Amino acid sequence: MARFSFFHARRLLPLSLVVSACWLCGCEGGSSEQSPSAEADDVAGSVAKKYLNQFPIGAAVGNWELDNASRALERDFNHVTCENAMKAQNIHPAEDEYVWTEADRVANFARAHRIKMTGHALLWHRQAPAWMFAGITAGEPRTVELLKSRLKAHIEAVVNRYADVVDNWDVVNEAISSDYSKIYRDGPEGSQWYELFGSEEYIYWAYQYAHDALEAIEPGSAAGKLYYNDYTVTSKVDQILTMLAWLETRGIHVDGVGFQSHEYMNWPSTGELQAAFDRFVAAGYKLKISELDVTVYDDYASGSFVASPQVEYTPELEDAQAGRFASLFSVYRNNRDNVSSVTFWGVSDNRSWLNYVPVVGRADYPLLYKDATTPKAARAAIMDF
Repeated sequence: MARFSFFHARRLLPLSLVVSACWLCGCEGGSSEQSPSAEADDVAGSVAKKYLNQFPIGAAVGNWELDNASRALERDFNHVTCENAMKAQNIHPAEDEYVWTEADRVANFARAHRIKMTGHALLWHRQAPAWMFAGITAGEPRTVELLKSRLKAHIEAVVNRYADVVDNWDVVNEAISSDYSKIYRDGPEGSQWYELFGSEEYIYWAYQYAHDALEAIEPGSAAGKLYYNDYTVTSKVDQILTMLAWLETRGIHVDGVGFQSHEYMNWPSTGELQAAFDRFVAAGYKLKISELDVTVYDDYASGSFVASPQVEYTPELEDAQAGRFASLFSVYRNNRDNVSSVTFWGVSDNRSWLNYVPVVGRADYPLLYKDATTPKAARAAIMDF
């Protein structure tokens, strides 16, 4: 079953804007959340420890989570991803300027706790800095070479800074078209990379540069670390496999596929998910769940976008969502030999991007915690095995 999706518009606001617009999460000036040390903590167990023999459990984080949810992070997660701080627009706002502060802070948290992180993302058509494309003319070889040199310098700088703590890189993010009649996202779908290169060639160069940067640090260190990441992957299996096979003909082996897994309560089915897993594994690729959350809304139930009204998060809805998480994790566990990690896109509902995409200000409840200190039934459900 194909599913229309709003995820091409996902996660576009910098975290700083979300913090300043705190009405989105029901607080004032970002200061109403209690610090981790402000109250007693009687949460039982650890998700990460429960899954120690299965796969790492990750969370997408930034300054807010480190400041307010460190207790939950230290207890339940043993892998991290920068939610926004490593994206090119944020970390490399000008050609001669890098802003490492927040990404460094997340990386240093990982180092201090002896855990690993995902490098997210080296190339994405969204949140790319304008300078990267300045002066580039589509089809003009000289300027396309300039674009390649800029991409190479960016990838080398980021890889060199974090290679010691990153165990997998989202080298290319969301390059596959949402139009299933074609393979690649092109200019009309917002990809300046495709438009300026005139083809999917940029994908090859991103992987080549990432591979070479890692190998220059230590021969053999690129092995197992190069991933492709996308949304609604269960609907894009044929397209992604076509891209990966093309890369193989160019001498590039992508190690695995990241399923963003911004899931609905009823889609994809566990059978559809397993079928997608089977096809990638059969073709020789590892799997990771890279950006997991479960929305309680289905704005595409009619086949086109119709915003659902906000709902109350009742105990019944919480239990139903917990059941959905439990069924997803049952599939993940059954595929543990091929799943390299499972990462939630955030820690707590009140800080989720789904509170402002696709409907600004509509409260969603997609994660394991209601706030920095209050776990939900979903947390207990995924530990019940």
